[in-house]
Order: sequence, then structure tokens, then C-alpha cells
Amino acid sequence: MKRTVRSDIGEVTIRETGLVYAKAFPGAEISLKEAKEYHSMVEYLTGGEPHVTVIDISGLKYISKESREFLSQNSNDWGKTVAVALIVNSFTARMVANFFLTVNKPDYPIKAFDDTLSAQQWAKNEYYKFSIRVAS
Repeated sequence: MKRTVRSDIGEVTIRETGLVYAKAFPGAEISLKEAKEYHSMVEYLTGGEPHVTVIDISGLKYISKESREFLSQNSNDWGKTVAVALIVNSFTARMVANFFLTVNKPDYPIKAFDDTLSAQQWAKNEYYKFSIRVAS
């Protein structure tokens, strides 16, 4: 099931049904072009199915305001993003996470974590809760 796609700024992997893992490469700078590319990679890997995403932004150097707005709004409009867990173990990553948690807050749950395991556990739980709602 594991599949990965890469770009100049990072990689996106689908590890199991409903769980997407994304990682920004160290020093990545994300403009609107890269944000659109990232969204296309997620859409390709998920086949447009509902999913949760764990995003390791600890290597991120910069993300533009237009990128943050695009990712927040586009994921809301697309309606396939169930929840997002952000891994933030650097100062820059924590600042980006704070923007998403306050300024660019999307309609789905989003939470910041210091480690991958906690982020994955939370994301899997959010996907499970979503699956229960859909099934009932």
C-alpha cells in the first residue's frame, strides 16, 4: 500500500488507507506554486478519498501567506481532509503551525505535536472517529 511522490520541497507518502504522511525537506521554502503542487500530490495519492495527514514541517524555512491561505481554503473546499497533525520541532515550524491554528484555521481539526508518534496516533484516532460517523 505504501506509495511515495517527491518534489523539490518534500515528499508525500500514503502509508495505509486514510493516512498520508508529508515531510518538508530541510530549508524548504513554499510559495503558492509549491502549495498547489503539494495539494496535487495528496490528491493523486489518495484518489480523492477522505484522509488524515501528518505533516512534518520541522525542516520548513518559509511558507508564504498565499500558500497558507491556499492550503487552508483549498482543503476546506475540497472536503476530503479529515484532520491534520503538524510535527513542529523547530522554531520556524512552530510559527507556521501557530498561523494555521489561529489565523488560517481550517474547518477540520488541526493540532501541533513535537513528535511523529503522537501526531500519527492522534491522526489515526481522528480518521477512526470520521469512519464511525460516516458508517452510522
